Amino acid sequence: MTIRYAALDLDGTLIDGADQPYPGVVAGLEALRKRGVMPLLVSGRSARSYRNLCHLEDLFAQVDDEVLLSEGNVRLSRKADALTFLRTSPHQVLRRLIDDPDIDVVAEWSGDFYAATARAATQFAMAYRLPRHQIAVAVPIAAATPRPTAMTVFRSHTPVPELVAGLDCEVVSIGPFDAQVVRPRGTGKAIALARHLRRRFGEPDLNRTLAVGDGAVDAEMLSACAMSVAPQGADAAAAAAADLHLRSDLASFLHDFRPEGKT
Repeated sequence: MTIRYAALDLDGTLIDGADQPYPGVVAGLEALRKRGVMPLLVSGRSARSYRNLCHLEDLFAQVDDEVLLSEGNVRLSRKADALTFLRTSPHQVLRRLIDDPDIDVVAEWSGDFYAATARAATQFAMAYRLPRHQIAVAVPIAAATPRPTAMTVFRSHTPVPELVAGLDCEVVSIGPFDAQVVRPRGTGKAIALARHLRRRFGEPDLNRTLAVGDGAVDAEMLSACAMSVAPQGADAAAAAAADLHLRSDLASFLHDFRPEGKT
């Protein structure tokens, strides 16, 4: 087995809570490239949140030009600054959610954010470390977001899975934020990565891909790839899904990694 691609989560894996690279990570990514392994970013960040990281030029210079965002549902071509929204939710999904008059929900549409309430906008800004002014409060929210790519619910009187039962979408819990994300069915990092590799590089599967991620949302991608690593401090689900749970820093692993499977 020879690894040719490395699919890497961003937050908590390559950068810390202050949006700074962990020590040695940039040099580690450079070492991967020199050994013929192409680093790919597969992040839960939205396009707007990703663009706020303009200070990470050195890190981004080491990864492929095309970045997968919003758990793989949005593709950003950095050089062209062009976004491709791969899947959107039926309009009926958002309408079902806002049937709860007191719901705190933020919907993403075409790279922008629209909140049903000021409280939801504030919670979303804090959770995703975004400037509050980048989230508009739109009433009615359904008119502003005809086919959203994702909806983040912080509070609802009715359980969210019940509200969207029978519709073409899925609900994912985001533990640290005590929130639930409603997204189009068939999204997620693993399936998005496989599609991306096939389209961009002609790879038929994930048999030459290393996955690195620290969160529960990374677990499926970690399980699907030929080789997978959870860094120090990873969520229990990510650690259980990975082939290797690191006890030392990720930078050392990346620097010493051998694509033939020997480290």
